[in-house]
Amino acid sequence: MMRHLLGALFGLVLVSAPVMAQSSPLAARYDPDIPSAQTALGHEFGAEITPPEQAIDYLRALEAAAPDRVRVVDYATSWEGRPLAYAIIANADTMARLDTIQADIQRLADPRGLAADARERLIASTPAVVWLSYGVHGDEISSTDAGLRTAYHLLASRNDVGVDRILDQTIVIIDPTQNPDGRARFLNSFTAARGLQPDENRFTAEHDQPWPGGRPNHYLFDMNRDWFAMTQPETRGRVAAMLEWRPMVVVDAHEMGGDSSYFFAPSAEPFNPHVVQSQRDAQDLIGRNHARWFDRLGYDYFTREVFDAFYPGYGDMWPTLQGAVAMTYEQASARGLVWRRRDGSLLSYADAVEHHYVASLSTAEVVAANRERFVRDFTEFRASAANDTTGPQSVLLDLGSNRWGAERLARSLVAQGIEVGRIDGPVSACGARFEDGAFEVRFNQPAGRLARTLLEDTTELPADFMREQESRRARGLGAELYDVTAWSLPLMHNVRSVTCSRPAGLTSEAVAADDAIASTGSNAGAAWGYAIAWEDAGQARLVAALVAAGVPARSSDVAFRIGERSFPRGSVVVPRHGAPANLDSLIARFAGEIGARYVGLESSWVDEGPNPGSENFMDVPAPRIAMLWDDGTDSTSAGATRYVLEQRYGIPVSVIRTGSLGRADLSLFDVVILPEQGRTGYSTVLGSSGSAQLTRFVRAGGVLVGLGDATRWMADPEVALVPARRERAADTARPAAAPDQAVVDAVVLASADELDAVQAEQGAMPAYSPGALLHVEANPDAWMSAGYSRGAAVLVTGSDIYAPISRDEADTAMRFAGPDDVVAGGYMWAESVSQIAYKPFLISNSMGSGQVIAFTQAPTTRAYLDGLDLLLLNAVLLGPAHSRGMRQGR
Repeated sequence: MMRHLLGALFGLVLVSAPVMAQSSPLAARYDPDIPSAQTALGHEFGAEITPPEQAIDYLRALEAAAPDRVRVVDYATSWEGRPLAYAIIANADTMARLDTIQADIQRLADPRGLAADARERLIASTPAVVWLSYGVHGDEISSTDAGLRTAYHLLASRNDVGVDRILDQTIVIIDPTQNPDGRARFLNSFTAARGLQPDENRFTAEHDQPWPGGRPNHYLFDMNRDWFAMTQPETRGRVAAMLEWRPMVVVDAHEMGGDSSYFFAPSAEPFNPHVVQSQRDAQDLIGRNHARWFDRLGYDYFTREVFDAFYPGYGDMWPTLQGAVAMTYEQASARGLVWRRRDGSLLSYADAVEHHYVASLSTAEVVAANRERFVRDFTEFRASAANDTTGPQSVLLDLGSNRWGAERLARSLVAQGIEVGRIDGPVSACGARFEDGAFEVRFNQPAGRLARTLLEDTTELPADFMREQESRRARGLGAELYDVTAWSLPLMHNVRSVTCSRPAGLTSEAVAADDAIASTGSNAGAAWGYAIAWEDAGQARLVAALVAAGVPARSSDVAFRIGERSFPRGSVVVPRHGAPANLDSLIARFAGEIGARYVGLESSWVDEGPNPGSENFMDVPAPRIAMLWDDGTDSTSAGATRYVLEQRYGIPVSVIRTGSLGRADLSLFDVVILPEQGRTGYSTVLGSSGSAQLTRFVRAGGVLVGLGDATRWMADPEVALVPARRERAADTARPAAAPDQAVVDAVVLASADELDAVQAEQGAMPAYSPGALLHVEANPDAWMSAGYSRGAAVLVTGSDIYAPISRDEADTAMRFAGPDDVVAGGYMWAESVSQIAYKPFLISNSMGSGQVIAFTQAPTTRAYLDGLDLLLLNAVLLGPAHSRGMRQGR
């Protein structure tokens, strides 16, 4: 009965233009020449979970059967070598003119200089591009098969006027598996646990994924947070593909808990202020059509309650800020083939596939019925951004503040379709001086709204929304903030930015995404060797490459000067004596590949500061790094940290499962990294034997690095690896804690002088921060702060705030700024701002012959805090130089 009802209802579409009746997508007549799922996959849609390779193979089978209406395009390769591809589906006439149409779409995406009549002709004739994305989280499984079913229906349906209209008025792009590595991981664990029949019990192994689960990709990234960071090849390929097609409508299909129903737009509050009203209206239009379908078919759904439209790194928000109407769809997940809900009902995989399939077709249906509206709204979004004269008009990124970071940031912006110009220095503009030049990003460009939200210090949350959040907190309710409130790329890259009320008016040269970063250095005058200034992470990457190639290097904790050139603390000298014979070609090649700088030294004589033979210079070894992995660790923290070291800086990381730590020979390593904790936590998985093993490692000369809430475990009095103590909330009236307790009462510091006084001496937790960027300042006497004379910005999440530490216990290498200056971007509760002021961010202490380093907030979150990379490199490159004993006798 349901299948026939759907056929009768498919013409009931709530849109602004009439829609012709269409036969049922659940009981349609199909062309036998188009391969069905049964024929090509060996099962019906929803009967089994299709592996990622088979999903792409099925698209290729459709292409072979209907080459006049479908084209498959490979757009990326995953870390594990799996292809990512999308299918372009339209009628034969559209496909025959695809290149011309694509060029017309690009003209509409940048309508500057396009005459009004030409623009109207293009709007009247250009198909609307509908991009349907599935499976960005690998264990959110049903959407992939729904995408395949949608493709089949569009290509195989016979005498279906609704499908004909979709193919006539739109170009449908289906990206069926955005995360093939994660999907394969999920499917492997599911298949390994299968028995005689699918098990509906939620606690059985079929539904209980082993660490790290199928959600992330190979490097354990949540790729629905990676859109503007573009750290992963899957994301980079998808961004490039979307910039080629400029979709007007984008769907990002997900899954959620199996006891829920189905979510579709309109999105929840808050909306990013750069979302325009036409986009919100279009979400409502599409959502109402879904509601009509779901009501008639008896599918439950909800809207607006969760899944907001604020953070620009989502798979719906990044396209939205490019001009698309982009939406998240969430289906309750069977996390297998069948799931028993708490209300006793059964949810099958086939049900989930069907719901996503109907929502996908409903989306295309609305767009086809309103093609001109969607094309016009997209064009107007881009045109209005290019003509926007309100508010700040540009941002200048100072090359002198962090050269390598600024160069990388500029290229990342260009790779997202944002225009960037290079201004040679020295130059003065917008009331500031740029000795080494700057990059200018003007906001009056088609991608101006995306540029604004990525480059402004704070994207403002709606005032009425924040008043409600404060009211909820006062009533003891949680805040309705789904993700972080700050993502300013200049702050996260530690690049000084200057906002201009009008364009700088200076000559600039357009930057290309694939421009090489220029290196400087010469082999002339290098009779003794070379010096590498410890100024940015690119310089540290050069040192890492050299020591990995067997080149000796020494780092100084004290600044020095040679002639007119000053070298800050942390800087490295590379003596020719003891180096490989091809030192000159090595340093030139590495610097050229990286975009680093080096200086030739005629002799070891310095004009000010220590000579290279001084004890202030320490050997920098090629670090042998281990990191804890598996149960007890947070998978995204472990993956991001490994990615940063391996893929960004070429430093290999050996991962040791937490269950194997007790029997691991840690003497084979110089550094052990503890990523943030997972749900189980280190206390449970490591126990006393694990902490004893790590203590022995440090005392023997190892470097132990804890990230984020790993500090909480390291500070536990029973572990005692770092002398840190968490504070209770500032307004909690409790007796002072004993010195050996892990949690102590808060101390609000009004000035740096009060901090000094506390450091000279020896319940309820602070409110949870959803994520704000806070300023931190360097202790110039601590070796771990080398390269950070300007300070940096740190993403602060959670509720951990640590009490000041006396100088005789540890160095506070970086501390949070004072209360008036600490918030760099985003939103943090007022009482938390007061309490965290002047408190430790980065702690280091000697233990035996080794070093313990604790970051109270993780510097590698999502691998998008590029400006903190040098701190991590300080720990793993300079840390072993400050330890004694690990390498003796080897």
